[in-house]
Amino acid sequence: MDTNLEDFQKWFDKGLEFAKLGFPDKAVENFEKAAWIDSNHYDVQFNLGTAYLSMGMFEQALINFNRVIEMKSDMPDAYGNRAIVHAALFEDKLCELDRNEAIKYGAPPDGLAAVISHVKSIRKKGE
Repeated sequence: MDTNLEDFQKWFDKGLEFAKLGFPDKAVENFEKAAWIDSNHYDVQFNLGTAYLSMGMFEQALINFNRVIEMKSDMPDAYGNRAIVHAALFEDKLCELDRNEAIKYGAPPDGLAAVISHVKSIRKKGE
């Protein structure tokens, strides 16, 4: 097996473990190391975006989800997570567009609506 591929897989797997354990900051550290090896891997970009989203780093999450969608334009979770980012950033029209794309590609409408509604309710408290 190629050393770069082995290193990529090692960092990616460590990132997933930290994400599962609820340590998005540690997940980001490992996903970033994997991204240095292969920045065009949509799974790395998706997981980076998800970790940044969970840390409230919405602008960075948006960058990562944009990359995912450029690479894999039919990924419902990428559109769904980007819709959540747009909701957090008060970009309601963009949120709705991404919500519709996510649903078109198979995201569960009720679940996505519930998360977006929750984000908007938190956002209103902080306005």
